[in-house]
Amino acid sequence: MRIYKLDGLRGIFSLMIVFFHYKENYLPDFMCQLFFIRECYTFVDFFFVLSGYVIAVNYHNKISDFSKFRNYIKKRFFRLFPLLFYTVTLTLIFDLIGNFYLPNLVKNVDEVSTLLMRYLDTLTFMNSTPVLGSSSGINGVSWSISSEMISYFVFGSVSLFAIGQKKNFVILTVIIFCFLFSIYNGSHFNTGDYGFIRGLISFNLGYFVWLLSLKKIKVNNYLEFLIPVFLLTMFYLMNNYMSGFNKQMFGLFVVPIFFSVSILLLLNTNGLITKVLNTKPLVFLGEISYSVYLNHAIFILVGPKIIFNILGLPQNTSTEIFVFLMIITTIIIYSKLTYVYVEKKGGQLLKKKLTKS
Repeated sequence: MRIYKLDGLRGIFSLMIVFFHYKENYLPDFMCQLFFIRECYTFVDFFFVLSGYVIAVNYHNKISDFSKFRNYIKKRFFRLFPLLFYTVTLTLIFDLIGNFYLPNLVKNVDEVSTLLMRYLDTLTFMNSTPVLGSSSGINGVSWSISSEMISYFVFGSVSLFAIGQKKNFVILTVIIFCFLFSIYNGSHFNTGDYGFIRGLISFNLGYFVWLLSLKKIKVNNYLEFLIPVFLLTMFYLMNNYMSGFNKQMFGLFVVPIFFSVSILLLLNTNGLITKVLNTKPLVFLGEISYSVYLNHAIFILVGPKIIFNILGLPQNTSTEIFVFLMIITTIIIYSKLTYVYVEKKGGQLLKKKLTKS
């Protein structure tokens, strides 16, 4: 089941995360200092809530025995692993070459053993946990894929052993436990160390978004406009008035709830924002958003350095905007290719090989 307006929103947010990661020294000040851009890392919480909702829609009553649980995990693995393997292997090769021959292009020069451990950490879906170390993995953003896979496993396990109201209670208990741990740890926006806790909170809130969506609450279509208004207000407060522990706790108690309510609201409206999100360009961006998310790191790290530092293009407002748009366009085109040939065909090939074995 696909809800195209939520795909469209996911597409926008995936590009905003690319914008957030883009190096400030290659952007005009008026762009990189926008409060809205500085807080775009929170969109990862939206991805988790949306994923939890989609999984609840498709699997809420389908994991009734170990065989179905195994098939569910396999399907999730087939969906995530091909692109993950492709992007982190490419990043490992780039880092190895960069460390020895092009140190100015890589972010850090690391020992080969360190890179290989991060590679293993990522491919085992452990890089959002401290199990193999506290790094975010070989491709930094891939920590959230680890967190997502762990959330899949937890949801499937709960579905296997608990049904009805008992299942609701267990999932709520998971959320409360993760909230308490985050308060104890003094943080919410974790990535490589306890990022799986962050994922479990938002993912499981997505399950309750699904439960509430079953009630078919009718709301005025104009209420859609509250989403961007509250989003901008939230980001403005976080960027200008919060830091440290206070910002982390605001993120913990407000950000996942906000995205949960926003998705629930969009599920029950059909206003102007829905119509915009349903447009083909935005739905297309949502379709390739997983590829955009995992592909973008190398492009935004290397592209500006090559163009400005090596090729010597003069750096000014016009050239910075031009290069930024060129790199974004390249990421989108490349991500369409990886969506077709790695995500889709790679998943089909993996399914065929593992099903036969």
